[in-house]
Amino acid sequence: MAERKKETATRDENGVRKQSYRRFQEGRDYEATETEQTQALCDVFLKGFLQIEETESGEAVERKGGRPRKLESVEEFKEIAEKYILYIRDRAADGVRLIPDIEGFCSFAGISRDTLNDWERTRPGEYSDTIKRFKTCIAAYKKQLAFSGKIPAIVFATDFNNNHGYTQAPQKIDLNVGRQGAELPEKADIIKRLPAAMSGTDPAEVDDLDEIL
Repeated sequence: MAERKKETATRDENGVRKQSYRRFQEGRDYEATETEQTQALCDVFLKGFLQIEETESGEAVERKGGRPRKLESVEEFKEIAEKYILYIRDRAADGVRLIPDIEGFCSFAGISRDTLNDWERTRPGEYSDTIKRFKTCIAAYKKQLAFSGKIPAIVFATDFNNNHGYTQAPQKIDLNVGRQGAELPEKADIIKRLPAAMSGTDPAEVDDLDEIL
């Protein structure tokens, strides 16, 4: 009989590392993970990873083969997308807070993020447009959460760059140095303009002007 492992300060009795952050404190730097939330997320992952589907009678069955779903028609894609949205909504009704995202949907659908992006590129027309609209819906949801401070701004910005194709345009400062330099008047032109510009000024104040120029 195998000897049972002992729990340590960093790992449980199964050798799984415990969640602990020395630099950060729960309740101050991050929120505690609720049991219901963990269970709901695991349900999403298992459903897609094990290819679990429901029969017409509501019975959950596992697809044989374990190969990724192909979702070849737009209707198939819309159906799984609808199920994912309803799953998020139903969990919210149960008091479990989940945020829809691209990786979460792919896990639920039993595909990879790369596969979804590939379908968007290689399945033109209605299929590609449907994926883009679905991504836009998810982006709009998360944007509203970011506006109200429900998700950290850095997480929101990074996810928008990685999953939604948004980029931060770098700020440009155009000093027009060359053009401004070309427009500066010559020394002779400045001297020619001085009588009118310096009318009423003591000549002693401009005795050294030629040296300055």
